Amino acid sequence: MIVQFFSPRRFEFSFGSRWRASVFLLAIGLPGLLVAAQTIRIALAATLGESTAPADLRRALAHDPANPRLHQRLGLLHSYFMEDRDPAEGVKHFRRATELNPDGAGYWLDLAEAYLSMGDTASADAALNRALELSPMTPRFRWTAANHYHQADRLEAAWPQFRRFLELSPAYAPATFQLCLRASGDPQLIFEKVVPSGSNPRLKLMYVGFLSAHGQIDFAYRVWVQTVANAPPFPFAWARSYLERLLALGRDHEAVRVWKDLERLGIVTPPSTEEADNLVFNGNFERPPLKAGFDWRSRAFPFLEFDFQDATAYQGTGCLRLDITVKNNAAREALYQIVPVAPNQTYLLKAYVRSENITSDSGPRLRVLDPACPGCLSVSSETTVGTTSWHPVSLNFSTGPQTRLVRLSVWRARSRTFPTEITGSFWLDAVSVKAASGTSEKGALTPAP
Repeated sequence: MIVQFFSPRRFEFSFGSRWRASVFLLAIGLPGLLVAAQTIRIALAATLGESTAPADLRRALAHDPANPRLHQRLGLLHSYFMEDRDPAEGVKHFRRATELNPDGAGYWLDLAEAYLSMGDTASADAALNRALELSPMTPRFRWTAANHYHQADRLEAAWPQFRRFLELSPAYAPATFQLCLRASGDPQLIFEKVVPSGSNPRLKLMYVGFLSAHGQIDFAYRVWVQTVANAPPFPFAWARSYLERLLALGRDHEAVRVWKDLERLGIVTPPSTEEADNLVFNGNFERPPLKAGFDWRSRAFPFLEFDFQDATAYQGTGCLRLDITVKNNAAREALYQIVPVAPNQTYLLKAYVRSENITSDSGPRLRVLDPACPGCLSVSSETTVGTTSWHPVSLNFSTGPQTRLVRLSVWRARSRTFPTEITGSFWLDAVSVKAASGTSEKGALTPAP
């Protein structure tokens, strides 16, 4: 009776049901197993693909043969990094990468560079063109194309690529200008064909600065004139280095013209109608100084503090306040401005000053000198000491036959009388330099009518 508990018929039914269930589960699970196996192979290929060993990359490629990145890495190794380099093998892998991903611009660029290394110019051209079609806004592609044409002495094809590269990457302008000028030797050609045209003057002004820094100062001024003729306003910083170089080289005529252009464009504030005859720029300290060109410049000393917009002005809304915070007996030029003047002319310098607790008998004063010939012209106003209210200081000075610029400064001479050390505060406002009334052509003063 116990034996018959599992009857043959019941056993056959149970076995058949379990077999069908197993087949069903296998049918469901097999695709998952295949996917898992494929995932493992791809993960293994990705891990091996980070290696720089050719054997690992080949193993990775065996696991994932349709991966263009693996072909790219093998191409790079064969073309550039292996001891026994094989450029032809590199080209083969780069070409395979483009076949697997024909829209991958980077693969086409690698292929182009590999062709270039082998001297295959025609194939390189085709690959470069395809890379540029796929990624026209990538600076590296434009740089590669420009250098390809440059090295092949196909300069007419190179110039548009250099121009587009500069539009995309202005920071590389100096290196680009240097390479292009070395290739052509013609700054006008580079201005016409490489420097981007259009209303934005930034790269044109960078070219001006580059030319002036590399001995092409005359042509730099020609480019400046062309650039600013119809330019919109631009930041003063774009012109600063060129203007400073003109002054450093003694090109005062051009520096003055550049400054006038900046005033015309509203980049620096032109003088008001009432101040049209005043040669001092920003003499009322109504604006923070540019510290360049023909504006005020201050020098940093550990014992001096500047406030260019102190509210206790003699006139207007602001003035200069200078605080001497640490006792010292140094001769110092705290503040100065380069002022354009005419030769053989007499001028009147006038300003308003006040002081508080200036301890030395040698306090701040105004000084005028000819920076090109200090022995020819160096005069100073009376000093300001103690505590004083607003009061005028003035002096007359005459320029020599070669004088084109003077240096107007707030200056303090060393004291030789006890107490020699100085502290305290000094204010300055309403500074002007004007041609003296009735000056003759030779610079001698004549009575005013």
